[in-house]
Amino acid sequence: MQLECNRTIICGKIAKLGVLRYTPAGVAVIEFTINHVSKQKEAGVVRQIILDILAVALGQLALTIAGFKLDSMVKLSGFLNRKSHMSQQLVLHAEHIELI
Repeated sequence: MQLECNRTIICGKIAKLGVLRYTPAGVAVIEFTINHVSKQKEAGVVRQIILDILAVALGQLALTIAGFKLDSMVKLSGFLNRKSHMSQQLVLHAEHIELI
């Protein structure tokens, strides 16, 4: 049975912005890193959360992100997948992004 519940929303600043490139089929692609800092309550205890997450965007969204500046604050939503079939590293595939 396949479940369709792979959704992620995260806010943070753009810490790294890769070079805009194109697939052999001509689809725009950009990789970038989001730096997230927050406080989250877990089991009644407040924890400081600091993490970087690798993200990728394709198509028109890649072109939009390529125009953003480093340290821009964004809210990003999308789904998680492995970086490649040979890698277990998770990558957030962006489906929506907005400056905040």
